[in-house]
Amino acid sequence: MPAAAFGYPIGLPGRVPADGFFVRHGYAAENTWYNPGYWHTGEDWYALEGDTAGAEVYAIAEGQVVYVGSNYPGRVVIVTHGPELVSMYGHLDPAVAVAEGDAVARGQILGRVLRRNDEVPNHLHFEVRTFVTTGPVNGAEPRYGFRCGPRCPPGPGYWPIPAREHPSDLGWRNPMHVIAGRMFPGDEGPLGELVVPASPPRERLTLWLAPPEEAALQQALGDLPLVPGDRLRLLAVWAGPEDSRVTSAHGYQLWYRVASADGREGWVEAAVASPFEVGSDGRPASVELTLLPVP
Repeated sequence: MPAAAFGYPIGLPGRVPADGFFVRHGYAAENTWYNPGYWHTGEDWYALEGDTAGAEVYAIAEGQVVYVGSNYPGRVVIVTHGPELVSMYGHLDPAVAVAEGDAVARGQILGRVLRRNDEVPNHLHFEVRTFVTTGPVNGAEPRYGFRCGPRCPPGPGYWPIPAREHPSDLGWRNPMHVIAGRMFPGDEGPLGELVVPASPPRERLTLWLAPPEEAALQQALGDLPLVPGDRLRLLAVWAGPEDSRVTSAHGYQLWYRVASADGREGWVEAAVASPFEVGSDGRPASVELTLLPVP
């Protein structure tokens, strides 16, 4: 089976990355209670239970560290993964584990989530984009007067809803789509294993004949119970566009073709919109994961 080239950016020792976490503010969803009136340009990862402070933060793929600094609050680490693919990790404890110029591997620890001393709950702000700096966002002449200022690699983390551009027009990308779509070099498997997280957001999933893009073939094949810790074979991955234009958690599209222990095969939805956080228009801004890749 091929080794995964990409993985999730947060986790706990001894557990599969992202197990025990969810995305409270998803990509291009309204930044709700913290910054209403702005689209979120990344993902805010929170622990499902307890405090997110101290959680391990991982490089999503092989790359090179090009920036360590800022007071976001907390440190920011930025990693390049080749032409026009950059990952950014914000709100890290000052004791980061890497330095500028370091080469990193997928899953390597970059640092840990900061324990803040303000009213904002501890979390990881995570972005995937095509730039380190770009003119209208965080270059020499940013269009908006965000605190980050000119030539500031971390960037603002949000973009005004009334602006003429969607965040994808400026080079931000849906992080989950990038990770899933580039996780494995081939389209068909077996690619590896999936595990049901310790606290799945649903008790069962519908098993489908085809992913959403093949609507004419859509046919329900039955239910798949989600028992924490159960493992399934991963046969294929289908993810939405990296430059998704949807402006809510409904824009997240991640499906896996799986083989269950009882011999059934089919497609299941791996990322589901959650009403935990909603925008001013009532649409969901949060995302939970039903199945997780095993590194």
